[in-house]
Formats: sequence, C-alpha cells, structure tokens
Amino acid sequence: LFCLSFSFNAAQEKASASVRVGFRHASAAFDRMQEKKPFFAEGGVLALNAEVAMLGGKTEAPRLNTTVDGTEIYTGRGYVGELPEAVAEFLESGRILLVTDADAGETAEEISKALKGFGFRVTERSARDGGDADECCRLVLGAGAAEAAEAAKAAAKKLDAECVLFPTVPCEDGLLKGGGVRAVFFDGEVLDRCPKECEAAGAGLLYALPVRRFEDCYARKITARVVPERKQTETVCGDRTELAVRVLESGAEYGDGYACDRMAELLAGIAEKKGKTPRRRGEYVFLSACALAVFYTSFLSSPAIDTLVPADHDAALDEIARLTGRERVNLMQAFDFFDTDVYFRINYILGEYRMDLLAELSVQDMRAAERRWRRIYDDAGYWLKSAVTARDVLDAMSLAGELSGGLIGYAAATGFLSVMTAGTEREEGRKSA
Repeated sequence: LFCLSFSFNAAQEKASASVRVGFRHASAAFDRMQEKKPFFAEGGVLALNAEVAMLGGKTEAPRLNTTVDGTEIYTGRGYVGELPEAVAEFLESGRILLVTDADAGETAEEISKALKGFGFRVTERSARDGGDADECCRLVLGAGAAEAAEAAKAAAKKLDAECVLFPTVPCEDGLLKGGGVRAVFFDGEVLDRCPKECEAAGAGLLYALPVRRFEDCYARKITARVVPERKQTETVCGDRTELAVRVLESGAEYGDGYACDRMAELLAGIAEKKGKTPRRRGEYVFLSACALAVFYTSFLSSPAIDTLVPADHDAALDEIARLTGRERVNLMQAFDFFDTDVYFRINYILGEYRMDLLAELSVQDMRAAERRWRRIYDDAGYWLKSAVTARDVLDAMSLAGELSGGLIGYAAATGFLSVMTAGTEREEGRKSA
C-alpha cells in the first residue's frame, strides 16, 4: 500500500499542467451544477473537453464565438459526441425533443445516439410532422437546416420550452428570425460534410450584401426612410464554420425584406411549377442580386422612364398567388400602389440623386463576385444552364417589383418592368416561329 501510494503521488507530480487545469474545470463545473449555475458561464465541462481535445487532437469542444441578438453562437469541431454535455445546461428535467429535416442526414442519428448515451430521454420528430410532442419535453433541439429550425422554434413556443439549434449547413441566414433561440451550435466537421451547393448558397448570401446596401442607400436618399448605414462586410471566409457564422450575423442584421429575397422566393416557385427541384435559397438570392445590379444601372441610365404605361397590377397579383401559394387577399397588403403625388415626388427626387445612385452602383464589383461564386462548384456553375433561364429571372424580377418597395417597386409602378418582360415574350415568340 505504501508503494502504491508513493507511485501515485509521483505520478501526480508529473501530470501535465493542461490535465490539472482540466480536472480543476471539471470540479468547478460540478460545483456550479450543484448551485444550478450555467455551464457556459465560466467554461465548466466544456473547458475539460477542450483540454482533452488538445491532448487527443481529435475534437475541438464548442466554445462561445459571438452573440447575435441575445443568442449565443458556439463553434467547434467534431464534438457531436460531447453535445449532450453542452445542452445539459438548459435542461433541469424532462425529455428532449429532437427535430430534424433532410439536411440533418446521418448527423441526426449521431446526435440521437449521443443524447441517449448520456442518459437523456429523447423524442424524435421530423420537421415535416411539425415537431409535435407531449408536454414533458422541456428542451427542443433542431438539427438540420431552415425547415428543422422553424419547426423547432414553433414546437418550443408551443411547449414553453428552451430551443437550441444545430445547423448542418452553412447557408441559413434566418435561423434567429422571430426569436426564441437560446443557443446555436456549429460543428466544423459536420459542416464540411454538406454538398458544395450549400457552401455556394452561404457565399451567395454574403456576395449579395452590396445590392442590399444599395437599396438601403436608395431608401435613405429617395424615400427618407431611417435606415442605418451598414459597414461593408468581408466576404472571404477561412472555412465553412466562419461562413456559417457570418451568414447568420448578416441575416440578423439585414433581415429578408429586400428585392433579392422576393425574387428568390419567386424563382423557387417558378422552378416548382416547371417540375424542377428548387435550388438553395442563397443561390437564388445571389442570382437575383446580380440581375438587380444590372437592372438598376440600366434603369437609372434611362432618360425616359416616366413616360411608360403603368403596369397591370391585377394580373401580377394573380401570378404571384399562383407561384407562392399565398392567398390573394393577403397579398393585397404587400402591394404598394403609388398615388399621383407620390409618383411625381419620387420621380423628381430620383432625378436629383440619379448620378449619386449610379456612382454607388459603380463601386460594386458583382462580376468578380460572380466568378468567385461559380468556382465554388465542381462544374464551375454549369448547372445554371439547365436550372434557370433568363426568362425565369425577368419574370421573377417583374413580379418582385409588385411586392417590394424601393427602386424595383418604383420601376414596376412606371411600367418599365412590364415593357421589359413583354419585349422578352415577343423575342421568344419570334424564335419559336
């Protein structure tokens, strides 16, 4: 016994500093747990995981990266097995409702296995089922993409439970929309598994920001709206984890009320009506932003935009309802019909600031962004030839003008968009003949 005691003491003296720190964190975490204090407040079990990760070199435990609208964003790598220790902070008793969608893939099974192995009782639901569960679920974990996130937030609200998200793609900018999310966990290893199109969709959302900032500039100068001047965001990301965080931050900052967002929704509807599988939202947003940048330049350069016949709003309303599935009566609220006074007032102010707006557009290098974006794909964007046509883009732009304010809304009111798409119809008819 004396020899064993001596050997043990000697081994303790030779232990590495990192391991000692790890045990101290574990002890402190246990004390905090007894006091019902959050693990994340001072590191807790996660700090111990980080120490073990450094020793083994296999995983990087989740650590606080930033906070967005009060939601804590955690990043790490290869920590699915340790995820239960992180979510334990939010659950004092009851079951966990795990809501997944198609984008969760094999990660859904890994998370479920880890949670059950940790001792949690887990109810599993598909996002398409709405995430319904009984009242004893006190925490909702949404794993996957936007569909799982929306279902998880809805279920958490219904159950009056905590909601945490585990996105498996780096291209969702609306995860925090509507609030109710306590924390978001990004795992770099999981994000690296998703297809290239997911990375391109995320990059597309960032590359579209200059067009959003231009629309903000128009709102400030022409309609005197109070819109903050947002600083330019760096669009080059080191890895998919950084991309996912920046996409989430930009979504919280800008929202989804821009013309490119309306166009993206309509392009998805057009694809469905043609029997095609819609692409990722971020892909459509970037395509729309590129088209809008070209259109805005053309429109502002035209000296006779106020002499056109007004657009047929009623026909546009029917088409939007058909493509989006929304009720026609609800869409009426989105239409911004210009009365005579507003029309001529904006036309006058636009003439004053036309060159300023053109100068704002001239500094946006969307062509370079297009090249960088296409090269994310293995086929350098060749899929575009079969997935989207010029006609699709023009139709979506014309209809988006009816749903959006800003310059695209004014262009729709002037009839410019109707004339442009009518010209395309005549050209297609001539080719067919």
